[in-house]
Amino acid sequence: MNTNNNKFDPYKYIPFIIIIFLIAKFIFKPGNLTWFFSSFKSLIIAAIIIYLLSPVVRAIKNKLKFRHTLSVLLTYILVFAFIILFIMLIIPTISDSVSSLVKNIQSVSTTEISDFINRLFVTNLISPEKITEIIELIEDSIVSFSSDLLSLSTQVISSIGSFISNVAILFLSLFMAFYALRDWDEISPKLNKFIRAILPKKYADWTIRVARLTDKAIKQFLIGKLYTCIILGLLVSIGIYIVNLVSPLKIPYAPLIGLIIGITNIIPYIGPFIGTVPCLIFALFSGFPETIALLAIILIMQQVDNIIVSPKILGSSVGLKPFWIVASVTIGGSFFGAAGMILSVPIASVILTLVMEKVNSIDIPDQND
Repeated sequence: MNTNNNKFDPYKYIPFIIIIFLIAKFIFKPGNLTWFFSSFKSLIIAAIIIYLLSPVVRAIKNKLKFRHTLSVLLTYILVFAFIILFIMLIIPTISDSVSSLVKNIQSVSTTEISDFINRLFVTNLISPEKITEIIELIEDSIVSFSSDLLSLSTQVISSIGSFISNVAILFLSLFMAFYALRDWDEISPKLNKFIRAILPKKYADWTIRVARLTDKAIKQFLIGKLYTCIILGLLVSIGIYIVNLVSPLKIPYAPLIGLIIGITNIIPYIGPFIGTVPCLIFALFSGFPETIALLAIILIMQQVDNIIVSPKILGSSVGLKPFWIVASVTIGGSFFGAAGMILSVPIASVILTLVMEKVNSIDIPDQND
């Protein structure tokens, strides 16, 4: 028998959704985001550290049967060792790749550009005047691009100085994250009690439910995706080194290309295409065969990621169909920029889960009644 008490009324949720949307829009507005981050920098960094390291702590505790405090301490040691190794080995290699790329861009002559265009296009289909205009446009773009790269290098160097000046905040965040991770089994129940103390039971249950769904979605997708991005970047770089070793081809900038592919892969479906384009342009400086070889390496490694790595780490992940993932990334990017593109998928997963739970709870009258 159907009752009106359990009837689903979507309109009553519209004001709540609008309020949440406006708050998110305010926070993620560039100026407001900077203010928000500056005001709560230590807490935000500590929260990020907790989210990144909690799966590692849990894995060490479960697999090695260590005590919780020892698992947290070992996680910190492993992270610091990885950071030191990254600074000593990876950053100098990436810096050399960027410097070499800038020199190659600046050394490209007008004659080389003209020869490349003549090989790329049929001369009798494009007038010489048009080719000259294209060459001049490309020259201007190359000069501008190389200047931007040099400017970016300068900004990176200056940002190192800013990082050193903020080292106290980083250590404070690490300190807070360590104790939060160590005492999380005690903190979590107290947070639940606090929420139930200040909210009516109905809203407290709903808030805790949403918080748990959000926590699960972020950990399953963002943290898992971060690990898959690191693995994919390493696979691409290793693939380039192997091709360079066993063949006459010399694909340049292996660490830089691996870094770009890894970073852009954080954006579902769209990210791999965004990262592949500049990498192929970089490879063009060495020749067309190197470009084709690099494209093959990237495609193969992406398939390895899609078939083996991602299913193993992410599992069913957020449970969204590709259409909804692409739609959420597009909408999130349109309204909230890069942060929206990254966070849109777990948020969409939480919304879909809540909607489906409500829909499944509706009593559907029997058509024969």
